[in-house]
Amino acid sequence: MIVKKIRNGDSPKTKAQQIADLVNYIRHPQGINPDEKVEHSGGWNFITDDHDGQRMEAIALAEDAIRSKMPVSHYVFSWRQYEQPTPGQVDELVDIFLREMGLEGCQTIYGLHHNTQNYHVHIAVNRMHPVTMKVINPNRGFDIEAAHKILALVEHRQGWTSETNARYVVNEQGEVVRKERKSGPKPKTPALDYEVATGAKSAQRIAQERGFGILENATSWSELHEKLAAVGLRFERKGSGAIIFVGEIAIKASSVDRAFSMNHLNKRLGDFVPGAYPDDILKIEPEPVSPINLKEWQQYRAETAPPPPVPQLVMQDIVIELLKVRQRKEQKNLPTRLAESLPPSESTPGYAQKCPRPILNTARHFQKLQHQEERRQLRRKVPRRGQQRPRFETWLRTQGLPEKAEQWRYRQKLENLPPNMWEAPPLPEDKKYAPLEAYATYRQGILKNDPELAHSPSMLDAVIAMYMRGRGFSRDDVEKAIEHCAPEAQTGQEARDWQRYAKRTASYAFSLPGDIWLAKRAELRKQKEEVRREETVVETPRLRMR
Repeated sequence: MIVKKIRNGDSPKTKAQQIADLVNYIRHPQGINPDEKVEHSGGWNFITDDHDGQRMEAIALAEDAIRSKMPVSHYVFSWRQYEQPTPGQVDELVDIFLREMGLEGCQTIYGLHHNTQNYHVHIAVNRMHPVTMKVINPNRGFDIEAAHKILALVEHRQGWTSETNARYVVNEQGEVVRKERKSGPKPKTPALDYEVATGAKSAQRIAQERGFGILENATSWSELHEKLAAVGLRFERKGSGAIIFVGEIAIKASSVDRAFSMNHLNKRLGDFVPGAYPDDILKIEPEPVSPINLKEWQQYRAETAPPPPVPQLVMQDIVIELLKVRQRKEQKNLPTRLAESLPPSESTPGYAQKCPRPILNTARHFQKLQHQEERRQLRRKVPRRGQQRPRFETWLRTQGLPEKAEQWRYRQKLENLPPNMWEAPPLPEDKKYAPLEAYATYRQGILKNDPELAHSPSMLDAVIAMYMRGRGFSRDDVEKAIEHCAPEAQTGQEARDWQRYAKRTASYAFSLPGDIWLAKRAELRKQKEEVRREETVVETPRLRMR
């Protein structure tokens, strides 16, 4: 499972409009996207039961949070492609989420969507508590860290597969502990999102690959600057911190590793000494983040290159800069203008009139709003700087390459693709099995070797579907077998749309992940046969000649 927090951007909409749009999207996304569907939804801690009433309650309570620009937070939890949660499991997830975040009693609206290949649940929680009338700051602002702990709890309780780069796991004592990092530093989530979208290495990854060893082993500032310049990087001080330039892109030195903050480096290398970098420093060209679809990526970079700046855009930059200069001058002259507008003071003749502090603060506030609106209106008239690159996966699909797009989507799972290789009894080749009989035989054999898999029925059915595909059953046979047998096998589970459940499970087994899984299965079988052959080799006894 993965979790993301959807940030509230600088929207021109009011607080009420943003909350209404979010709640409507969670409960009724087909109004925005006809292809998006909701399988289960709910609302907690409301007085009313209908959707419109709960929406108005959330807006009314949020409007009382005067000091909070947006008290409603939006989180998304997503499962793997072969995992299909039930409504009860979604309700349990929301319950754990509110309890661990310290948001119990807060208004919450959530919806389970299944329009994509992965089930995902949207959670909108109003952090303005209806009883205390205070805005709650989950985990003292580190809510994403708390959300990753919630992931570990939900995965442990409901039997979902943890991501390879998960931050937390549940140990044998049932405690949530930090997962040990076996490899070196990795880029943060924004950098990873950039790599997924463009297929190119982020500046953070390049700095980690080229500069980590240099920063870790440098014994002096001169050595650090010299070796960084040799690989195209530049280290500079900015305020009380430090930044590293990767070409023209600046990133925090601490984003490469926490041990490379300015305070840590000063303790190790002494007071900072600036470096003399050559003007013709090594230029860093975009690098592919993965060897998969390398030719297509090069074509994508060539065809979607941004156009060169035109004179009109350059002129607009000048206009925006002149506006900023005028606004800074107005800010500087504001106290003098207010003082001149006040009547002269008779009690202190000849003394320079000053504007009272409350009046000055109020005037500065409204001047700031006015300046923001002026910049916003001017930017609306400015044409965009060319068209942004489309996402690499989207570009592949528009080029009529859906197979390549799927390969890019699952590039990181080529080496570590769940589910694991659970043992199942091989079906005799000389016997012809019906789909229903094969499903029951595989299910019995897998559960015999791994009884814990019974707690993850969707994962179990995905494994059975791939075994049946490897046996030679068609997609329709696998889908019909699951639709017929799964309800009987999951007698203690909640009712669900079994037709959709079977269709999604079969789609997973007959997609690229299924291809990779079967290939790995064949390779594992080959390795076992070689080991078995070596073990059965009997050394020929030597005959002693007389």
